Amino acid sequence: MSGNVETRVFETVDIDGESLRVSVSPGPGTPLVICNDFAANLDVLDDFVVALARPTLCFDLPGIGGSADAAAMRRMPALSRLLASLLEALSMPRRVDVMGIGWGGLLAQQFARDHRDRVRRLVLTATSSGQLMFPGRLASLWRLARSGGLVRAAPSAQDARILFGGRRNDECNAIANGLSRAIRPTRRGHAGQLYALTGYSSLPWLHRLNVPTLVMAGDDDNIVPMVNARVLALLLPLARLAIIRGGGHWFVLERTDEVVRVLESFLDARVAITDADQDNTL
Repeated sequence: MSGNVETRVFETVDIDGESLRVSVSPGPGTPLVICNDFAANLDVLDDFVVALARPTLCFDLPGIGGSADAAAMRRMPALSRLLASLLEALSMPRRVDVMGIGWGGLLAQQFARDHRDRVRRLVLTATSSGQLMFPGRLASLWRLARSGGLVRAAPSAQDARILFGGRRNDECNAIANGLSRAIRPTRRGHAGQLYALTGYSSLPWLHRLNVPTLVMAGDDDNIVPMVNARVLALLLPLARLAIIRGGGHWFVLERTDEVVRVLESFLDARVAITDADQDNTL
C-alpha cells in the first residue's frame, strides 16, 4: 500500500524564530502528524511514510536533520506550541491524527494535552511517560545519548539488533537501511532535545487525556522496555495496546507492513476504542 511516493513535498518553514524542514504528503482524509524519535531526522522514516496510504506530515525539530540550528532552548510544552504553529503555517486541517515514536511520543502526548481539540486520534509507539520510566539497556541508552545521534549507530543488521533489539537479523537490516539516512544533529539541537526531556513526565495527567489512543510496543525493545507501554495503556482512559512480537525499538522500520496494518485499522475504525480493548491492556 502506498500513496506517498510521488506526491511527497519537502520544504522549509520559518516559524517562531526557527527554520524547520518538513515533508508533506497531501491527500484525502485526516493527516497523520509524525513526531520522530530522539535526534532522528525525517529521512529515517522514508520507507515507513511511503508505505502509509494517508496524508502525512513529518518534520525536523530545530538543530535536527535539515532544520536550521536551534534559536532557542525549549521545554516540551514550548515544543508543543511550536508544533501547533507549524500546523497553522502549513494550513493543516483543524483536526489531525498524531503519532509519536520514542522521544517523539512525549511530544505527541504533550501536544494532545495542550491542543486536545486538534487531535482526533493518538498513536504512541515505542515510548514511555518520560523520565519516570522503566529504563532500557544501559549500554544502548548511553550510545544514543552521544552527540552524534544516530549517525553510524547501526551500520549493519547485527549492530541494529544489539543496540535496539529485534529477534531477526533479516528484519533488522531494514533498521540499518533507514538509519543510513541519519544526519548528525547540531550540538545545540542535540542538547535541546535532552533539555526538553529533563524532568519531564506525563504521569500526573495521563488519566485525564481523553483521546482515543493506540499504544504500540515491541516486546524485545532495548531502549524502552514493553512494560512502559503497559503503563501508558493502563493510565490512558481510551487506550488500546498492540504488541509487536519480536519487535525492537525501531519496529516501525523493522516490521513496517505489520505496523501499517495495525495503524491503518485503528485510524480508519469507526469506533476507535471499545470496552474489550480496555479489558486487555494488561
